[in-house]
Amino acid sequence: MGTYCARDARTNRKKFFMRVLLVEHKTVWGGGQVALWNVLGEWQRTRAPLEPVLVCPPDAELAPRVRALGIETVTFGLGAIEKTRSVAWNFAQRVEPTTRLLRVMQDVRAEVVLANCAYSFLAGVFAAKLSRTPIVWLEQTTTLPSGNLLRRMMSWADRIVAVSEAIRTQFVALAPNAQQKMTVIYNGVDTERFALRRAAQETRRALGLAQDARVVGTVSRLSPEKGIEFFIAAANALARDAIDVRFLIVGDGPERARLEKIAKGAVIFLGQRDEIPELLHAMDVFVLPSLAEGFGMAAAEAMACGLPVIASDVGGLREIVAPNETGILVPPREANALANAILELLHDENKRRAFGERGRARVEQNFTLAHQAQQLQIVLEGARKK
Repeated sequence: MGTYCARDARTNRKKFFMRVLLVEHKTVWGGGQVALWNVLGEWQRTRAPLEPVLVCPPDAELAPRVRALGIETVTFGLGAIEKTRSVAWNFAQRVEPTTRLLRVMQDVRAEVVLANCAYSFLAGVFAAKLSRTPIVWLEQTTTLPSGNLLRRMMSWADRIVAVSEAIRTQFVALAPNAQQKMTVIYNGVDTERFALRRAAQETRRALGLAQDARVVGTVSRLSPEKGIEFFIAAANALARDAIDVRFLIVGDGPERARLEKIAKGAVIFLGQRDEIPELLHAMDVFVLPSLAEGFGMAAAEAMACGLPVIASDVGGLREIVAPNETGILVPPREANALANAILELLHDENKRRAFGERGRARVEQNFTLAHQAQQLQIVLEGARKK
């Protein structure tokens, strides 16, 4: 298996490319998919010596976005994975996808596989082992498979990358020996894109918001683990108490219909949007009320925009939001605590400004996309040489 070689158009020198096969099992557009897309974009922008190819389901929302980056994307069903079904049933689902993955690996001469989260790892690991291709498991969430299965999966991985210490701790607690193959690489934010001061007034006008309105928002997939119902409960309580605030919910998902039924007039659902920096700059306070969070990309993006952040004290959010420095951490599932934190920040402009400035600096120091892309490339190179 040889490394692909081409000539750099700028220097006319030979440049060697490592062929990386990316596996994404999920079809949704969530934080894990955003993080992977960000890294691919950074590799393309910096002309990193990598030749990535993505494999994902035909209806994956990641597919057209990756194609737009100029990266080859192969789509086919990767087979169902159900935690409630038997091992035999799940194994049967792997036969056809594994055969197709093997063909793709041979066609692109993959030198290393990068699987985005646990289900993607299960979708790709058998083909990787059969072809003797190193596989790197990139884990974005704290909602992991059961203990025995997780131990087995960890033994199959050549390298494991966790996007937070919270995730690494879960792995190591279950299998201490896995620590030697684990690396923590925080997800990164394109700080230039989110730092650009967007026309907040124009965005507010387009949304029908008064220029002097106080705006509190969240950006999230609308699924149960994101805790958006508690954000809505806090919003409803504040509106009931005649607090003049508008609450924006950016995102979509299976919970949307139910959430819309419990929301009052001050809550505005914007659906799935691409202009996230513009919408963030139209907010005064950002809230992420997750019940579980491996990292918290939305919180990091809000901090990159200079917003104070209120977040649940769970998972990787503890590593992103510095309490009383860049924002406020509250217990999960507690709408009253959320409402009180929102009021505290809305009533103190100086605190909002100070939290926002420190948050921006914290992102620039710890959560840059350039650092994430470089470190992940180093891990892939190390796995290939193993």
